[in-house]
Amino acid sequence: MSQHDDTQLIDTAGLNEYFHRAVHEAADQRHVHAEPATLHYLILMLSDHARSDRLFDYGDGRLQLRPLALLYGDALAATSAHERRLWLQRLGDLALFVGGLFAGRLSRRFSDLDYCVAMGGNAYGYLGQTAPRNGDQAIVFGELAAGFAHFVDLVAIATGRSPVHRDA
Repeated sequence: MSQHDDTQLIDTAGLNEYFHRAVHEAADQRHVHAEPATLHYLILMLSDHARSDRLFDYGDGRLQLRPLALLYGDALAATSAHERRLWLQRLGDLALFVGGLFAGRLSRRFSDLDYCVAMGGNAYGYLGQTAPRNGDQAIVFGELAAGFAHFVDLVAIATGRSPVHRDA
């Protein structure tokens, strides 16, 4: 390892444990007060998207990130409400993960970051409005929609990136 390499070995039993600690520390650092179910969803989403087979789609003979607009098009073309919800959840999760992971790069071009926040927030907003009222989904997706920019910052911090300070 070179002198300038500041990577660290992470000692943890698994991704869920690592992201549990990282998300809760990030929430404390940013003074984000979220429902436990929302933080749990965020932890599971981060653990899931850490696997390349869950993050990338296979197309044109290679792995790639599908543009959010194409995911939105898939949601619009869905033949059932269940399928539409799955596409919008994929869109929201991907916008949240990519927005946090590349927050610094996206913030240099505010239109990119604003687009990511709008697409993800709107996808979660729809999910929150159409979720059954007797479970955690309405609360989780509603909270993610309302505070999407803050949750992008949590993802950034939890993945070792710098947050983009937002007042929204």
